[in-house]
Amino acid sequence: MTNAFLPRFFVNVGLLISGLPVPGAAQEIVPGSDVSSLPGGADQNSVAVATDEPLRAPVPADADDTPKSSLVEEPKPELKRPSSPGEATEVQILIYVIDIDEINSADQSFAASVYYEARWKNHLLQHPGPGPLHVDLSDIWNPRLTIIGQQNAWKSYPESAEILPDGTVIYRQKVWGHFSQPLNLRDFPFDRQELSIQLVAPGLSEKQVVMVPLVGDLGRSSNLANHFSLPDFDILSFQAKAASYYPDQTPVGVAGFEMRIQVARQPDYYILKVILPLCLIVIMSWLPRWLNPEQSGTNIGISTSAFLTLVAYLFAITVLLPRISYITRIDRFIMLSTLTVFSGLIQTVTNTYLLKGESIQNKRLVAQTDFWSRGLYPLILVAVILISFVF
Repeated sequence: MTNAFLPRFFVNVGLLISGLPVPGAAQEIVPGSDVSSLPGGADQNSVAVATDEPLRAPVPADADDTPKSSLVEEPKPELKRPSSPGEATEVQILIYVIDIDEINSADQSFAASVYYEARWKNHLLQHPGPGPLHVDLSDIWNPRLTIIGQQNAWKSYPESAEILPDGTVIYRQKVWGHFSQPLNLRDFPFDRQELSIQLVAPGLSEKQVVMVPLVGDLGRSSNLANHFSLPDFDILSFQAKAASYYPDQTPVGVAGFEMRIQVARQPDYYILKVILPLCLIVIMSWLPRWLNPEQSGTNIGISTSAFLTLVAYLFAITVLLPRISYITRIDRFIMLSTLTVFSGLIQTVTNTYLLKGESIQNKRLVAQTDFWSRGLYPLILVAVILISFVF
């Protein structure tokens, strides 16, 4: 065995020295050289390439090198607005006003409890059933309903939707909150107001979404509760219909549905707390006209007391009156009543001044003035009431 190995060893050493390829040994080549030109046609698997570049894994020819964002999700058809190209999505709306707690004339707002329901069809959401499916509202397309003028609100139901087997989506919600409402108080406290509860679909124009009245399974549609806890207003009527919302002067509005409620104020509280006491103070200022004008101290005391009582009462009733820049009917009545009381005080002071001397002519003038004033002041009070609350 030794005799056979030694000849082969010396042959290989000779080949290495002469530069000939040794069978089965790897050779080093220069990058870019043709492997086929190597002596002996060396196999590529037995060639070590001298290069500084790191080895890379083979890349498929159809690989996409474009970077992708981790925030972008795959498109979901159920998040697209369900409609045919060029057509609007029909959304059926029902609004039911459970209660109106108050109408704040000073803050120009009202508090109410409102239930609303929306329905639309999405054929992509059809399922075999038999019962409905419940999903989060954010997982499907929805009109994102909100109430215009909502100052604060508390929702009673979770933000979820019910999907019927035919693809009908039902969204129900109940909110209680305060809603801003511009009021026309020029006829206060004999005024009538219109309250508005308007649902809109933010970001969706009236050309993309069409809202129509919803008639429920039991024939129910938008309505009001039979009784409200509203103490000082009477409900007259209401109407619910599709009404687009126009936040600016653009001709295309935001898709919306509105319920308008007509209410009338009950004036009894203001008649008893404001108007009647003011009338009594005005009548009190007339008393010196029936007393002896020569009792100047008594007459001036009564007239001064009437005027100061009126001023103090006006401070007390300030919280009952709306804080607005224009004049209401009750403001007009208060101003005219104040002028009437002040004129009585001026007449009493004038009579006292005229009676300082012993002039008979002045005494007759004071007596005649008091006599005519006894009938004139009641007529002035009637005129004040008519001007303030009738005309």
